[in-house]
Amino acid sequence: MFRLPVCPHCGTVYRYKDTKEAIRKKENVCYHCKKKFLAKRFPYIFVGALIPLVLCIVINIVILSRMENLQLLPLFGVTLVFLLIIYIIIPFFTKFKKTEDKEKK
Repeated sequence: MFRLPVCPHCGTVYRYKDTKEAIRKKENVCYHCKKKFLAKRFPYIFVGALIPLVLCIVINIVILSRMENLQLLPLFGVTLVFLLIIYIIIPFFTKFKKTEDKEKK
């Protein structure tokens, strides 16, 4: 699903910025219920990133076939836009999982 992750304990929806921070930290504490969870990216994020990557390659090939003079600026611009798209969608491919507390018995 294409949505931001939620706390596995209380269901609090995390904002985009908070999700990016949670990915960096790996182990986090919910700001609402104060319970620990892990932030993990889905293993199929590469499939989600593959679609913009293939589109980028196709558009670059079309640009190269239409241009008489080789100019790298349009190719660089298209590639940069698609890399930005891939970077932006990463938090939507994240899942929060409960941590196993070894202290609890």
